[in-house]
Order: sequence, then structure tokens, then C-alpha cells
Amino acid sequence: KETKLAEKIAKAVKPHGELISGVFFDVDEGNEVTRDGADDTYTLDITILHAADPDFEQAEKAANDAAKAIETAFKDKLFNPQKKWQQIELRSCEPVSESVLTYQQFKVLKRWRLEHISLAAEPQQPVLPD
Repeated sequence: KETKLAEKIAKAVKPHGELISGVFFDVDEGNEVTRDGADDTYTLDITILHAADPDFEQAEKAANDAAKAIETAFKDKLFNPQKKWQQIELRSCEPVSESVLTYQQFKVLKRWRLEHISLAAEPQQPVLPD
């Protein structure tokens, strides 16, 4: 399941190239939590970081489109007919501008690796430095 979701995240982000700077995860608000079965879900907040320049509106739209596609993918995979999340509860998937994300917020997020997307893109897209 995770691989399929990873592919859907990549598919949602890849077409937007340089407009989307990165995809970041916050799992369980940064805490290590032991799980007990599929009903004991991880909580996940996703941040879609988008460029502020040169075209803020275009980048914001790209990030919004990617966020909607990612939310749909998670619901299709992990939200069961009884309206309960299984394994992972996607609490949010929010577009955020590079000009707004604080360093404090950045420190608690885990970057989802986009290298395989960036290197496969034509023309090749830049990646954020580690």
C-alpha cells in the first residue's frame, strides 16, 4: 500500500516541477508511538512547500492541486467504508509558501525524498539541498 501511495504522491507533484519545492511529513507530531493493529493509526500531516517567486499564484495553484490529489489518494487507500482511517490518518495536506514556513516548523518536518522525481523529469528539476 505504501508504495502505491508513494507513486501517487510522486504523480501529484512531478508535473509541477520547480513550482513545488518539497513535500514534508509530520508523523505523530514527531513522537515515537507504539501501534497496536490497523485501527491504531499513525497521524500524518503533509506540507506541500511551494515557491514564492517568480509566480506565487501559479505555484500556490500547483501546490493546491497536488494537495487535493494526495488527499484523494490517501482517502481511496486508507479510509474504509465505515468512515475510519486504517494504518495512517491523514489529518492535513496543506500547501505552504517558502516565504511563510518558519524554521521552527521546518525542523519538525521530515522531507519526502523527491530526488527520483527530479532526476527523472525532463528537463531535470533542481532539488532542495539537505
